[in-house]
Amino acid sequence: MSQDSKIEEALFTALSNPIRRRILEFIEEIGGATYTDLTETFELKSGPLYHHLRQMKQFVYQGDNKKYFLSEDGVKALNILKGKEKPEYEVFEETEKPKVFSIWKFSLAPLIRFFAKNPVHALIEFVILAGISVFIGWGSKILIVGNFVISYEVPLWLGYISLLGSWIFIAGFTEILSRFAFKKNKNTFPLINVTNLIFLPSFLFTVIVGIIGWASGTAIVVPSIVLLILHGVFQIWSFLIIITAVGEIKELSVEKSALIAMIVSYAQIFTLIFILL
Repeated sequence: MSQDSKIEEALFTALSNPIRRRILEFIEEIGGATYTDLTETFELKSGPLYHHLRQMKQFVYQGDNKKYFLSEDGVKALNILKGKEKPEYEVFEETEKPKVFSIWKFSLAPLIRFFAKNPVHALIEFVILAGISVFIGWGSKILIVGNFVISYEVPLWLGYISLLGSWIFIAGFTEILSRFAFKKNKNTFPLINVTNLIFLPSFLFTVIVGIIGWASGTAIVVPSIVLLILHGVFQIWSFLIIITAVGEIKELSVEKSALIAMIVSYAQIFTLIFILL
């Protein structure tokens, strides 16, 4: 089945209700419609309107400015209905959806999507890794605070509280910025859950140091310069996790996701300095 045939089949399924075709035509006519435009024009309440929009999710998407636009398939679908031989894509190209942050072809989006879709699985793994790494870190006199590891001796229970508090701080602050600065209220739990991925390098480092120490029978003292370099690497990892998670889960643009990631990263650094002082 050709791509046009698939679009045509999905189109007639989605537009079994005539009002949906009118919505598509209206969005095309004004070049992007707000939620208020749709409710007032078609005299629909929130429930029915959202139902229609869900049925047309292949053909309509919501941009950063809260307006609804035609997707590429939406433009092609209207052209099919109008009997045009050559679909026009100008509307879609001018309002293209933002892409998830990537460096060349590398992106953490697949990793974020996997953990967002498997929250219980991800949470269990986090609890296991956190339990092991904090215990090993306690034995090696290493404290995990956020995505930092510090040569610091504390009671074991305080090590767990430090890790839990770091997660709550980072996850909560990221959600607050997304929710109140950019009005993205959905997918709170998936976002909070995947933020625990920022601890992964710290976990691995702590476990490796602990294993080397036990194998050699001596306490491993990590030089300050090595910790400083590692902190820079961990900070980059944390930034990539947050910017990708916000873009993938909250569907914000790369610029807005980067702003949130930067604020969270600086807040984490300043908070750590305040605690240590």
